[in-house]
Amino acid sequence: MSTSLKFFLLSRSYEQFLVTALRLGLGLIFIWFGLLKVFGFNPVFDLIYHSLMPWLAADVGLIVLGVGEFIIGLLLCVNRFLVFTHSLVFLHLVGTFSTFIFGWTIIFDPYFPVLSIDGEFVIKNIILALSGLVVLTYELRKKS
Repeated sequence: MSTSLKFFLLSRSYEQFLVTALRLGLGLIFIWFGLLKVFGFNPVFDLIYHSLMPWLAADVGLIVLGVGEFIIGLLLCVNRFLVFTHSLVFLHLVGTFSTFIFGWTIIFDPYFPVLSIDGEFVIKNIILALSGLVVLTYELRKKS
């Protein structure tokens, strides 16, 4: 690797660009998924129904969940209220991971450790959670 490329990749401006892109990407995911739910599209009904709060899977609950996801995404994009925003992300993902407790049969198919498509969808949320922690740590360190 050339010295100039290495310098660029290790620079603060590149680091800031990557964290900003990560934060905006997370925000857009939450906005997109939230809007789908607000407009009545719920491709993850089974996951929500087999979670800690099954009442969020349909009707008014689905709209509440969609609005919540939209707000999380908006707050991530505008980069405000960092601890509050990332607490919401954490709580949302706890709800998602609760499917491993309440919806074991839809996560593993035909049996553990073979993941169903729903299981894969939930597992990828580990990356969303870690990404949120990276963004929060970076932003808090930048402000101190």
